[in-house]
Formats: sequence, C-alpha cells, structure tokens
Amino acid sequence: MNAPSVPWWSSLRPPGEAVAPRLRLLVFPHSGAGPSTLYPVVEALPADVEVLGLSLPGRERRFDEPAGCRLDQVLDSVSDEVLGRDPLPTVVFGHSLGALLAARAALLLGPQCRAAVVSGQVPGRTPRRAHATVTQEDAVRLLRDGGSTPEWVLRDPDMLAHVTRVLRADIALSREAAAGFEDVRLDVPLHVLGGTADPLVPHEPLDGWAGHTAGPCRVRRFAGDHFFLLAQEHRGEVGNILREALTAEL
Repeated sequence: MNAPSVPWWSSLRPPGEAVAPRLRLLVFPHSGAGPSTLYPVVEALPADVEVLGLSLPGRERRFDEPAGCRLDQVLDSVSDEVLGRDPLPTVVFGHSLGALLAARAALLLGPQCRAAVVSGQVPGRTPRRAHATVTQEDAVRLLRDGGSTPEWVLRDPDMLAHVTRVLRADIALSREAAAGFEDVRLDVPLHVLGGTADPLVPHEPLDGWAGHTAGPCRVRRFAGDHFFLLAQEHRGEVGNILREALTAEL
C-alpha cells in the first residue's frame, strides 16, 4: 500500500489554537527552506489569522521526498489545498523564490486575494544572481553569501549535499517562475521589502514592482542582508506590514 502523500500546506500556528479564522496568510519560503523558517515574522499575528506555510519536497515534513517540483505543481497545491478550504480574505507573503511563487498564486486566488507582500526579490526581467548557479561550488557559495545557513551544515558533507540538492532544485523552480514574469500583473495592493546590503538581490530595482500591479505599491527598504526580515530588529516591523496588508480596507 502506498503511503499517504504529505500535504503541501500546513498550519504555522502552534497546536491547540482553536480560534475561528477571519483572515488567511499564505507563506512562501525562500529557496532551500521550509515555511517554519519564516515563523518568527508571523508568530505575533492575531489569532484569527489562519497562517498556512508551503512545504516543497525535500524539507521539513517532506524531508524524505526527492527535491524538485514544477511551477504547475505549486499552483495545483494552491488550487487543491487552499481554494478547497472555506473562502477567506487572503494575503500572500513570499521571500526570494517565495516572492515569485506568491505573485503567481495571487493571480490564481482571484478575488480572495486582498494583497501581496514580496520580499528579497527583483521584478520582471531583472537578472537574478541565483539563476547563474550551475555547479555544486556555485550553490555552496550562494549559501555562504546568503548568510542564513548554519556553519555546522556547511561542514557536514551529508547535510550539505542534501541542502545543495534542494537549493539547486529550487533555483530551477525559480527560473521557471521568473520566465515571462514581465507579463504578471496583479490588481491588489503590493508591499515590497528589501535589504539595502543584500549581496544576492540588489535593492535598487525594487521600485520596478510597481509595474506588476494595478493597485498601490509601497516599497520599504531595511538595513540588512538577504535575510533582513529575520533580524530581531526588523521582525516587528515586517509583522506590522503583514498585519496592515491583512486588515487594510480595499
């Protein structure tokens, strides 16, 4: 008998919380990571916000699955596992790779989507450093420069091999999600976040996100690197931006 498949989406709320949700936040993590990585940013959101995180193959609850998937599989998971739930006003939130996926999902959600928050990602045709990653050495260099990978992972051959496999699979997904992205146009408020010292994603092109929505676009820059949003001094403000996106009247 085949083992039941693990869902792509799961709650990022602690077990036992039983407040009826009024709003929904979809969390799309960065390359090589699972959704719990972004938990410090969302943990302070009101209890009536349902927070669902995307787990791609090869990490967290899906660690034993082979890394790699296609964009249509990600979007199918939104159709099957999110749109199959009771409808709620929804905000999409993605960092790096997750920003591209979040924007694609916002289109799919249609009127349920009330805003998008994209972080650590350039818009349109702007070149992306990660997409130049070809070799294992390139992937390791990207991990080091990104700054979020624990040193013990970089020193453990087996774990490093797994992490780089996942990273390279996610970069392939990112290339697919970025293809034709210049034609992606939302009609909801767009909140754009970036780090002024990000070695992977330049902050200067962030204003170009305004061309991807018919709604208002607000760009906010933070002192910090690619993972500025996880820095203790910025978590509260990023959480406030999410709260603003969730609760603002359209």
